[in-house]
Amino acid sequence: MAKFCIINPNDEKCYTYSRARTRRIPLGQAYVAAALVNGGHDVTAIDATADDLNEDDIVERVVAIQPDFVGIGGTTPLYSQMASLTKKIKNELENVTVILGGPHVSALPIPSLNTSMADFICIGEAEESVVAVVNCVSNNSPAGLIPGIAYHGKSEPIVTQNYRLRLNQSKEDTIKAVDLNACPIPARHLYDHSKYVDEARGFYESQTGAMFSRGCPGKCSFCGAADTLVRWRDTDNIIEELKQVQSMGIPNLFVMDDTYTNNRKRVIDLSNRIVENGIDLNISVQLRLDQLDREVCDAMYKSGVRYVGPGIESGSPRIMKAIGKGPKESREHMREKIKLLQEYDWSIRCSYVFGMVGETEEDIMMTIDFAKELNATENAFSILTPYPDSPLWHTALQRGQVDEYMDFDRFLYYNSVGCNLSDTPTDRLMELHKLAYTEVKNRSYATSDILENAGLGGTLHTEQE
Repeated sequence: MAKFCIINPNDEKCYTYSRARTRRIPLGQAYVAAALVNGGHDVTAIDATADDLNEDDIVERVVAIQPDFVGIGGTTPLYSQMASLTKKIKNELENVTVILGGPHVSALPIPSLNTSMADFICIGEAEESVVAVVNCVSNNSPAGLIPGIAYHGKSEPIVTQNYRLRLNQSKEDTIKAVDLNACPIPARHLYDHSKYVDEARGFYESQTGAMFSRGCPGKCSFCGAADTLVRWRDTDNIIEELKQVQSMGIPNLFVMDDTYTNNRKRVIDLSNRIVENGIDLNISVQLRLDQLDREVCDAMYKSGVRYVGPGIESGSPRIMKAIGKGPKESREHMREKIKLLQEYDWSIRCSYVFGMVGETEEDIMMTIDFAKELNATENAFSILTPYPDSPLWHTALQRGQVDEYMDFDRFLYYNSVGCNLSDTPTDRLMELHKLAYTEVKNRSYATSDILENAGLGGTLHTEQE
């Protein structure tokens, strides 16, 4: 049995606007932790976001645990923190093996090995690979046959055969993706759920996450999930997990599927099963408007869905097409479907992105006006960032605006322009971003100076006015 410490870095730097922060369980890490527990290992979880820990706090806790292995997962803007933590932990614990995971290192495994002191990278889904790495190191056996990892070879980094997670990956060169029904239910017992609340949206009691499917058929050019294989869990498997969540006394559930409504028959059947099994949770989902009709909405609402998040992305038909929106995601279709959603007593969060390739100020103003017209409960405006796992990363590479060894600290989610691909000057892009939060009704997201001027800094929630 090995002693394993899994770390979620502090994401405070990603939120440069003033509001009550959303804290959610690091679900991917909880899945990995469950796989390790199921494999007979002793696992401790450190969530620096939930506990507001800085790097030295994290290292102190790790040293107190004295683990054999440390796993650190995170997104692109947190990569420098992941690399720094790796160095600090290895300086304190001479014999520890450090494994990095998450979307950034999965997209750039060799640069991540070369710019950190990590021993292994788990590429993509890690439920199987991380257990195999622990067993390999513990038994002093070769790592070359473990799929989905990168590690230091004798003379250069080695990347093994990947799992097939994307449509453009050939079956011959990859390993079949992890069977979602074989994955243990996330190890929620390792986390303090009293700290996972979403005060910004009016959820003051504990919340957890769940994932009923993985992958997205969408082709949004800014998204790392574009053209990924969609795989679903069996309904019985999902119901078992939801019963466990309810038995833990957790009232709020955020379903982290990229698109909850991918399969119409499935979402109706699952909704009916939730009702039949007496599961009573406040459920939040992300969905596509072109997949909605009244029967789907009725079923979701009856099952406890009370928060829906459609991605509008733009109000400019030209930019919608450039992003990869389908023919049934026009302005007219979106107006119709938002009106349908507004017939139900749930909160609607519409998300938009500014800064698409070639986007002008006129395009952005069309988006702001469209958001005002749709009149959702909540609106989120982000500035496009070409993350390394997204199709637009390759566009930015070709334009010489990014490279694999760049400083990713500026690749934040909001109130920052990490890489401007648009035809709008960077300063003006920031001004328009701020204008959107000023002009469009919203009580969950805003830039800090707007909130402070309104006397709302750090006090927001999403009760609709």
